[in-house]
Amino acid sequence: MSSRASRLTSFVVGHARYRRYARTTLATRDRVIGGGRMSEEREEFDRGRCAKTMRFARTSATRARRGGDDVGYEGEVRCTAKETEVFETLLAVVEHFKLDVTLRVAGGWVRDKLVGRESDDIDVALDTMLGKEFAEKVNEYLEANGMETKGIGVIQSNPEQSKHLETATMRVRDVWLDLVNLRSENYSEDSRIPDMEFGTAKDDAFRRDLTINSLFYNLNEKKVEDFTERGIQDLRDGIVRTPLPPRTTFLDDPLRILRAVRFAARFGFDVDEEIGASASDPDVQNALKHKVSRERFGKEVVGMLKGRSPADAVALMVAFKITPIVFQVPTQSVVDAVTETADRLSLYSTRCIERAIKEVASIESWLDEEHKIWLFLASWLLPYRALESIGAKGKKVPAVSDIVSNALKLRSKDADTAVHIHESLFLAKALLENKEFTRLEGGMALRKMGFTWRLPVLLESLARVPGMSDSEVPQWAADYAVNPDSAPADVRERVEAGVRMAVDDFEAVERRITEFNLNACWEQKPPVTGQDVMAALNMTKGGPQLKAWIDKSIEWVLEDPSITKEACIERIKQG
Repeated sequence: MSSRASRLTSFVVGHARYRRYARTTLATRDRVIGGGRMSEEREEFDRGRCAKTMRFARTSATRARRGGDDVGYEGEVRCTAKETEVFETLLAVVEHFKLDVTLRVAGGWVRDKLVGRESDDIDVALDTMLGKEFAEKVNEYLEANGMETKGIGVIQSNPEQSKHLETATMRVRDVWLDLVNLRSENYSEDSRIPDMEFGTAKDDAFRRDLTINSLFYNLNEKKVEDFTERGIQDLRDGIVRTPLPPRTTFLDDPLRILRAVRFAARFGFDVDEEIGASASDPDVQNALKHKVSRERFGKEVVGMLKGRSPADAVALMVAFKITPIVFQVPTQSVVDAVTETADRLSLYSTRCIERAIKEVASIESWLDEEHKIWLFLASWLLPYRALESIGAKGKKVPAVSDIVSNALKLRSKDADTAVHIHESLFLAKALLENKEFTRLEGGMALRKMGFTWRLPVLLESLARVPGMSDSEVPQWAADYAVNPDSAPADVRERVEAGVRMAVDDFEAVERRITEFNLNACWEQKPPVTGQDVMAALNMTKGGPQLKAWIDKSIEWVLEDPSITKEACIERIKQG
């Protein structure tokens, strides 16, 4: 391991996010419904892992587990009235046509219900029919009973052109459903797109990314099914784990590394140690680099940015040593310029932002989903803000724009906003350093920063937090960033006091902007037109002077919002 990797790993491994748990997955659980025994290979894999975790548990008298406590495992599926109505309709279809099919709701809907969350992502898995076939039967039944029917959409089950099986999507009683058959998968060496075949419920469960996403709710029997025999326990304990050995799972579909990161960060779950080891495997990382499309990277990253803790997500990516792959930058000079400090700065700044949001409830009033994505994206990419890449036709472009547009394939709006936030930091710094700024000074800064002005001001305010440095984020700050709860009390107090001071500065700027009524000042139109200026100066044609006077008139309005158009014209005449 390189010295950089060794140092980087040292501030991650050993913290709470990589705690290991004693498990009882090999024991028979009467409350879990599952079919058959696992293969001998699977059992041997589990016994070895269980022994390791049990040894660890004996040395750890107390565990400050965050996962299950955060989520609040409830252990039962409570259907809403609308869901019950939809499910009863589907079962009526089965009964009416005497279909030999079992209906199961799969994956995320079951997971969310078991932790007391609502979900509108209803995937119905069929064991003996294609989704389109069943959807046609649904419409036939609805029409026969005088009920409204909707069109059926047919899409590939994998958005990146999987080869065989299809998913039908339709609306039943105003609820969207995806209908798909149970499947098993085989992967080729150079693609994450599987060849899929009909499979059993157990096959389907083991082909899924994580145990917590492998659960079924059997509509026919109204019960939860856990064919991996660990999904329920992992959901209860707050652990992200793969149904199959993670190296096998990741080599088959490397995108699942990012999905593990996203769900761990979303729920505050711990990650099984085997996932961390496998995600760092050179073969797995090579597969991640070459088998996953950049669009899929972007989709998972956006999910992390919108989630409960973008800081937890970046901590895991740093630990797995996949940030260079995720933020793929083709220019070697950029790679060389970004050292270990980059990961530390990205993680520490993101953690401090999360803390700031907790400190100030009012932030959530303007931090909508889009602003949240931009804020944390700018924080993640803070180390790259002064660097450039070589773009099309050899033209230099901001490295941040290159990463967002090409490595993540996000919208040009997202790339432009991230760059703009970074470019606005010096304007934010001026306001923070002189919180008695005039209306003109504040207005001119906001006109340049635009409607996202709060984002650079908040990000720049955190530059004053102890340990925040472009040159080197100290070890104690890096340790805090990985897991604040496990940091020494004096470190937590130091950081959190710094964040509170930063938040005070941010709020002082925000208050002054509000007092001056400068919100939306970037939309302020000039009080005079080009024709007004030309008439005032007896000009026969335009030129640089014309624009200069128009810009000057905006300054007059920002300085004194009561100034009239006539007064502005008089000033122009006076020169």
